[in-house]
Amino acid sequence: MHLTTAAMAALVIGFQCLAGCNASAGETDNQAPAEILWPTKSWQVSTPEEQGMDSASLARLIETIGTYRQDSLMIIRHGKIVAEAYYAPYIAGISHDLRSVTKSVIGTLTAIQLKNGSLESLEQPVVDLFSDKQIQNVDERKKAITVQNLLDMTSGIQWLEKAYTPDETIMKMYESPDRAAFVLNQPMSGAPGANFYYSGGNPYLLSALINKKSGQSALDFAKKQLFEPLGIKSYKWGAPDAQGITNGEAGLFLSPHDMARIGYLYLRNGLWEGKQIIAPSWVDRVKAGVITTTTPLHYANLWWSYPEKGAYMARGRHSQLILVIPKLEVVAVMTGVLRDTEFYSASSLIDDISSAVKSETPIPADATANALLTAAIRQAATEKPAAVGGTPELAKVVSGKTYRFNDNVMHVESFTLNFLDTDSSWVITTSTGKADRPSDRFTGLVGLDGVFRKSPPAPYGINAARGRWIDEHTFAMERRILGRGEIQTWALSFEGDKVTVNFENTDGFKARLHGEIKD
Repeated sequence: MHLTTAAMAALVIGFQCLAGCNASAGETDNQAPAEILWPTKSWQVSTPEEQGMDSASLARLIETIGTYRQDSLMIIRHGKIVAEAYYAPYIAGISHDLRSVTKSVIGTLTAIQLKNGSLESLEQPVVDLFSDKQIQNVDERKKAITVQNLLDMTSGIQWLEKAYTPDETIMKMYESPDRAAFVLNQPMSGAPGANFYYSGGNPYLLSALINKKSGQSALDFAKKQLFEPLGIKSYKWGAPDAQGITNGEAGLFLSPHDMARIGYLYLRNGLWEGKQIIAPSWVDRVKAGVITTTTPLHYANLWWSYPEKGAYMARGRHSQLILVIPKLEVVAVMTGVLRDTEFYSASSLIDDISSAVKSETPIPADATANALLTAAIRQAATEKPAAVGGTPELAKVVSGKTYRFNDNVMHVESFTLNFLDTDSSWVITTSTGKADRPSDRFTGLVGLDGVFRKSPPAPYGINAARGRWIDEHTFAMERRILGRGEIQTWALSFEGDKVTVNFENTDGFKARLHGEIKD
């Protein structure tokens, strides 16, 4: 009889309990580990059982998350990695787009400013801190906004940020020549502290405040004050704006190992190798989640929390997550490319990790359960081919042809597909609007067998693409840049010398382009 991994895992757990397993899900012995490990140079690795966790439970968790479009999952207990999975085509070592996890890092940098005295108080009025700006729509409510209000998303600044459409405030901010001033100039919708409202403008102001108080961008400040002490080296952060301000609401890239270092700093109450990087009181406020939101989650200092579950987290769109469960000595990291409605919930992840914890001290080694975990990790790294159909004669006709496009919202100039006997390929050029470099060229391989083909590393990252003919005239290509939190779909419908391209990504952006072969 052939048992599935899940069935075997259940059987293993049953045998464990028959052998005397009496710890309920999440129950611990309230004993601290003998020593605190500092992963500044590298993370140590352990079996789950050596850290009081069940390998079979973690195997099931890795399998479950594999049914979603996740990129990675890593679980750390007592300062050691007990499970680490990378879901194909994503691979280890690639910095990942953190989306709004960036906000929590900006919050951490603000905590460092407060600790080192460059920021006097979180109760300072924001308007006073930006006295060099000619701020519009000033009233008593705007004068009352404090730094703490920015950190708690309770500034009361009028803001629209949901679907990232051009008419939303967040998009208008990015189009502004002075983004920090744009945020400060918005009218008020309510009194500061009265209501929680999620806004990318608040952390953008906090990043601008780092410039004002330290004379450095948030990136340069982070390099010296946060990344270097923690041993973080994988960082990438988008170019600063015209005022030299690093984007405080998104744009930071870190590898999963370095994401976990941020979580571990919080698990250790702001301490790192004997140095207090941020104050324990800052972490306490994050844990407490003093701000009630419109969701089951709470909020404080640009971190989300589940106080009733004893957990808190940095969260980013498309399932980017740094999760801390202090009572279990656990840090977990998850990255992905999911649509907002398709992710594996943080609440479920907390429950599943908690149920895998059996003791604060080691439990007996379990070779069978450990084999299940090893198999689940290997299965995650093995890509499962998508369905493919036949190849029409049209493929030979369009192969190697360059289709050129008129002005369009995506700035695409041309698209070329090359259907070859070996690995096929694609080429896209886009206009930059820059005199010194009018065009950018992107190219990569594309698998036609349902499996992604990875291209050699380029300055913008590693492309992975696969494609199939969905009918006699339409070729659909799924493209990813590994580590970026989106999947792109390019559906090219050919008719004579013309092509219509329907583009969509997992951010919800859609566009239709019309091109043709031009001499």
